[in-house]
Amino acid sequence: MSDILLVDIGGTNMRSAYSKLGDDFIYDTNKNSLEDLKNFNNVITDLISHANFDIRNAVFSIAGPKIANNISMTNREFTFDSDKAKKIFNLDQCYLLNDWESIGYSLSSTPENEIELIKDGISFNRNSLIIGPGTGLGAAFNNAGNVLPTEIGNTTNWNDSLLENFSVKDKTSYTKLEDILSGTGIKKLYKSITGQSITPEEVIKRYKADEDSAKEVIDGFIKCLAEVLSDLSLTYIPGNGIYLAGGLIRSLFDLIDPKSFYDDFISNKSSIHQGLLKDIKIGVIKREHSCLYGNLNYFNLLNKTN
Repeated sequence: MSDILLVDIGGTNMRSAYSKLGDDFIYDTNKNSLEDLKNFNNVITDLISHANFDIRNAVFSIAGPKIANNISMTNREFTFDSDKAKKIFNLDQCYLLNDWESIGYSLSSTPENEIELIKDGISFNRNSLIIGPGTGLGAAFNNAGNVLPTEIGNTTNWNDSLLENFSVKDKTSYTKLEDILSGTGIKKLYKSITGQSITPEEVIKRYKADEDSAKEVIDGFIKCLAEVLSDLSLTYIPGNGIYLAGGLIRSLFDLIDPKSFYDDFISNKSSIHQGLLKDIKIGVIKREHSCLYGNLNYFNLLNKTN
């Protein structure tokens, strides 16, 4: 069995790494701009030709809904078919995952010391919810190692109530959940309130400098996150915990007040359901490259049972 190429194509960047069958580690991580998708076949051919690895297998995770063995990206004109890729790149095995499906598979190998808790809890079943705001909003449900991706970021029924957390006057452009709960949402909310278009990173920087508009956006964003997680908890009953992943949530972690988050998480629920929510652990995955680790775990899982 030869070595494995691991590729993740997210909403902002393309990342890659290498590993070996049965190994728990990834090697030689690399980041490319999504502009490289214009020369995708050449980029992958170069990655396969790595001098230190004999690549005959690959796992790709891509941001977009997976239908059969095909994903069309939601924010780019790019389509990937793993059956075609297997032939083009002369691979023995080639697999395709939704990006949050891969993050769901990463959970089993995430060390406990790489998870920072917002809220403690107890384990009462084997359901986990993995979710993260980034360029969009992604999530996956993990039931005892069986992972189901979702398109939660593109749902449309939360926004009217969530926008009450902000002084946004024109709400017409906020049509789906990730228009609020994402890095793009932070940028959009700040522009709606101030008229200025700046990056989410700059909004966070201004928050730390006690700028009022930035504090409204970030505090409102965190409140929205708690409220959405509360409803998702009653949907999925994640007795093994909720795990937040991605660079944006890692940046926001130190800005989250656990007491306020908890209050928002259980608010507007019946006493019975508050009791359920009190038991659900919520943590932030601090380890980077979750998708690449998830791709590796998925490959190893398949090759343990084949």
